[in-house]
Amino acid sequence: MMVFKHFKNAASLNNDWDKIADDYFQMREFLLHTEKYNPCRQRYYSLLDNNNTVAAAVVYTLKINILNFLRIKSPVNMHICGIPCSVSSPGIFGNNEDVKILMKYIFKNEKGLVLILNLKNNSLITGRATNNTLPSVSFYSDFSDWNSYLKALRHNYRRRLLNLFEHANNNNIKCYKLKNSDFNEQMYNLYLQVFNNSKDKLEKLNITFFQNLPQNFILTVCEKDNNIIGWQIALSHNNTYTFFLGGLDYVSNKIYNTYFLLLSELIKDAISSGATFIELGQTAEIPKMRLGGVLSPRFMCCSHNNFLLNSLLIACAPLLGYKPKVENTKAFKMRCL
Repeated sequence: MMVFKHFKNAASLNNDWDKIADDYFQMREFLLHTEKYNPCRQRYYSLLDNNNTVAAAVVYTLKINILNFLRIKSPVNMHICGIPCSVSSPGIFGNNEDVKILMKYIFKNEKGLVLILNLKNNSLITGRATNNTLPSVSFYSDFSDWNSYLKALRHNYRRRLLNLFEHANNNNIKCYKLKNSDFNEQMYNLYLQVFNNSKDKLEKLNITFFQNLPQNFILTVCEKDNNIIGWQIALSHNNTYTFFLGGLDYVSNKIYNTYFLLLSELIKDAISSGATFIELGQTAEIPKMRLGGVLSPRFMCCSHNNFLLNSLLIACAPLLGYKPKVENTKAFKMRCL
């Protein structure tokens, strides 16, 4: 017997919620963190079959631009099925057939516009407006150490990396780790630079969100003459290493290629940790592909419980999609994975 459940907070989630989660961002511990430090009317749904959770979803509410990918200002209150911190993880998860059932329930019970983000399978969607959203970039790692990774790269990509590290060394640029509690106003201002320059922004996080991240989030800063010019936070969980968020001084980035340096440091750390899967996240597809990543498509679905408005959304669906900038990137020599 199938039963739907609705939860007003993460503390009350089913005991088996985490068992069907695909990754850490969908788990209770992280949802509690987002609820505390980025409150945006989070609520949760689950589908139970014989008292076992078979599908689950996170929903929150923001005012966003529905025509964001067309760069047209169109602010609308929207109920978003996703993780409330701009990661590539889907906000709904479980067995595909059960996810379909839960999606229909959410569309019926959430009044107004509903946006489901980062679906990995567009065959789950029928009778709704759907299109591509930002792809994620990832790759499987079978490297024993950093040198084996470098040797696997094609010559021009390897040379670019070696020149990058040499340039950083010659300019006295250092990368090192800090505790999340050391995250300060200077770093937060670099986050705001990235946020304000983003064309695909959703929620803006506050400084306490970063300062209180769980211990499996790793803060790496990039410093030039005692001045932080960039940083990135990665998540290490099980055998996966994930780029989470970062901040940049854009002036310094043009000179020292700080962003690419930080991405390279993340790859190095991931290999050192023994991670077998590295998730580089959404945006900046080309530099991530030059490090060896491949595109992993993501899909979005938009719906309204008013029949006429839903029909209009379906008609406008081709305008809502995102087309990634790609190049013919083959960073690695022949690999057998």
